[in-house]
Amino acid sequence: MEKNIFQYIKNVLSKPKASIFLMFLVISFFLWFLISLSDTYTSHVTFKVKYIGIPEDKLILGNPKESITTNIETSGFKILNYRIFKRDLFLDLADFKQQNNAYYLLPDDVEDLIGMQYKSILVRRVEADSVVLKLGVNQKKYVKVDPEIHLSYAEDYQLKDSLIVAPDSIWVRGPEDIVASISEISTNSVEYANIQNDFDYTVALSIPDSIASELTFQTEEVSVQGAVERYSEKIILVPVQVENLPENVSLKIYPEKVKLLCKAPISELKRINEGAFKVVCDYNDISEETTLLIPELVEYPKFISSVKILDRKVEFLIKKQ
Repeated sequence: MEKNIFQYIKNVLSKPKASIFLMFLVISFFLWFLISLSDTYTSHVTFKVKYIGIPEDKLILGNPKESITTNIETSGFKILNYRIFKRDLFLDLADFKQQNNAYYLLPDDVEDLIGMQYKSILVRRVEADSVVLKLGVNQKKYVKVDPEIHLSYAEDYQLKDSLIVAPDSIWVRGPEDIVASISEISTNSVEYANIQNDFDYTVALSIPDSIASELTFQTEEVSVQGAVERYSEKIILVPVQVENLPENVSLKIYPEKVKLLCKAPISELKRINEGAFKVVCDYNDISEETTLLIPELVEYPKFISSVKILDRKVEFLIKKQ
């Protein structure tokens, strides 16, 4: 039965006169629709609220109105346009009335502001209570960035200088009590392995969800940079000096020079010489029970990453004049 009905309709529409009639019907409907939209109607539309004029040292507390619905009178074209493309309604703090720590706009005030911003419509009624704003102190504070970054290097490679975090401090802005509780902000915990070249990693800050919506951060990621160089070891002989030696006493040290195992960048190894080091023994450490002295390294070049005295003890012979 259904097939017969569809077949009948198909046969009717396939006739030339039916096609022409259908075309005129569509055109007529379209013209009627355009004429209808040109008439004036009263309907409701919704505006998205944007608050402006808030001082930098203040912030909006709570959850103020994000939209306002109002009845307007205008052409059908504009009503359709306003419904499809929502408009912004800008509410300036300067237009609000103040009572204690609260700011408010009465419905009549909102109607006037809509009329001023959208002169082509007639506002009939705002379907909302008063718009109320509560402002709090907006504090700005600089806090240190703590990089939670774990690095491991390829064999014989290591960081040449200090790790660079850029920026190493950022400003945080928000409610006074929350900002006061923050002393530093960490990055996400990340690991990088087998490093053998200079690096520049971008690492996101670890911002707790509990405060993320309350605060504004200067940035939400930082750059962690480092210069990496290949290192090698070198053994040198450095003479041992005796401190606090009395004028009438001479002290013979065995060995006179001790071995130092130095680790430094390969490019700096040629700069390592005994004149850049100072190894001392203190005469005041000698007592009747003392048979050996322990040498101490007191000076060495800053470019050396590590240095170890291989001869940990030296013998001595005292001669009094």
